[in-house]
Amino acid sequence: TSSSTPSVANQGTTVYSELCEYQEPLAGESGQERRSPVFVKLWEWNYNDVARECQEFLGPNGVDAVQISPVAEHILGPNWWTKYQPVSLGLTSRSGTSEELRSMVAECRKAGVEVIVDVVLNHIALPCHEAQYPEEGMPCTGWNGTRFGNRKTAGARGWDAAGPEHFHHNQGTPYFNCGSGPPDFDCARFGLPDCTYCDMYGMPDWNTGSQAVRDMHFRHLKELHDMGVSMLRLDAAIYESVPDLAAVINRLPWDYVYQEWWGEYPPEERSTYIGHYRDSEYRWKVANSLAMLDPARLPEVLDLKSGVFGLEPEHSLYPITFVDARTDQADQRSTIYKNGLEYHQQQKFFLAWPAGVSVLLWGGFGWSNIRQGPPGCEEGQQACRAAPVFDEDGAPQCLPTPTQSPLPWDAANRRGWVCEHRWEGIAGLIGFRKACRGLPITQTWSSAQSDPTFHVNLGRLAWRIGEGCFAALVRGHNERLPLWFGQFGSWPLAGTYIGLPQGRYCDVASLSTLQGWDRTSCPREVVLDEHGVAISGEVPDGDLLAIHVGTRLPDI
Repeated sequence: TSSSTPSVANQGTTVYSELCEYQEPLAGESGQERRSPVFVKLWEWNYNDVARECQEFLGPNGVDAVQISPVAEHILGPNWWTKYQPVSLGLTSRSGTSEELRSMVAECRKAGVEVIVDVVLNHIALPCHEAQYPEEGMPCTGWNGTRFGNRKTAGARGWDAAGPEHFHHNQGTPYFNCGSGPPDFDCARFGLPDCTYCDMYGMPDWNTGSQAVRDMHFRHLKELHDMGVSMLRLDAAIYESVPDLAAVINRLPWDYVYQEWWGEYPPEERSTYIGHYRDSEYRWKVANSLAMLDPARLPEVLDLKSGVFGLEPEHSLYPITFVDARTDQADQRSTIYKNGLEYHQQQKFFLAWPAGVSVLLWGGFGWSNIRQGPPGCEEGQQACRAAPVFDEDGAPQCLPTPTQSPLPWDAANRRGWVCEHRWEGIAGLIGFRKACRGLPITQTWSSAQSDPTFHVNLGRLAWRIGEGCFAALVRGHNERLPLWFGQFGSWPLAGTYIGLPQGRYCDVASLSTLQGWDRTSCPREVVLDEHGVAISGEVPDGDLLAIHVGTRLPDI
């Protein structure tokens, strides 16, 4: 459709097309609006708490969408992967009832936050031990009471009942199929070109080429879309063929779709007909530069433009972490909360560095081993529910912002909510990213350069974006892995040429929320003179500072 109202920019007709890419870097009228989507994954939060977080924190702080865990009924059990083994397409799970899900979506949309649902369309759950033989019917019980067995489910809705004919299987043996799993996930030994026909980890693989299965999956997605869900994460996407996925998801207009991806070169047809990709490499490059490499190589992060080879930034979603990249304990190779201040600096860098388009932050829970599900679901508890994030007074029970690397053992293994997205500075940096992403880097400073106007010691970096944004950091110190360089200490900026207009600035990397901020003062501030030289301001050791012209404070 088109508008007959002339555009101010070109005095022509403004055209809106359904053929636009998902979350284009430049869009809007005349294609000049810079977009910088910031998503937050609230891992295993119950629906009532997600709704509250949308209203009280995500919406007020400019988050574009919230990602929630799979919504379909699943097997019994306390582990995180319990929710990735669906037994029906009913919408009651350990996260809440179908009514609570609908209410949550409505509340989030009302707060200006879209909802991403992690959908599992590749498989159903492994049968329980009692159903190891086909003739034993459906002796297994799902979380909400649905009966299921080996390659069959009674369904929760009537229309989602399925039998062996709805799943891929070996010829002549409807209860058996080829398998795909570690160590190599190789299905060529079965004479197949890929693993789209095989059972991933032994879980029965839907026959997504069947019209009956496609109609069933479409009905599930349409129910979600009708309640206001506008974005999807496609779990195990590489195990479904492009025609089969496209035949289901493209019957509805989504605002964003991205695929679970492991670093393979992206096929053109998958990019064209399915959606974007999770880039698993970008966050590792950030962690490697900021925490692991010799500090003399720290300036290399200033060249960071993308992650996985072949994945264009505009087709990628950059997550700060993801489920399968976690470790039991702190590990600098894994971007997890247990790394403490190092991890926090890395998620701040995600927002302050202008590369990429879409980023996914993490708001999860603590674990002592990576098998564990959310607080409230401990070993041996089968029909458990996620514990509330908020206490009776409405206060979030979250881990405080870390001050050291790694976290102390007790804090790192505490079975409670972590809420990394609520740590100091993240809310302020979301606004920084939206103001500055996509603008050119106009100057960088590091120890690798010899600039007489801005001498930089080892372990320090700074960059200016456009003419109105500036950020700087000091590499941190890991107390468990002390290295030859020790601690770099805080970085006083007085006398340093920054190059922004004169004024008093809020260091947005010190703001915990924009909700209720009166814009008259800030936890950390920077003052520049008429020449753009800092009069005061400091980058804390192991932290990041960010200022931009949109957050200048009144003169005192």
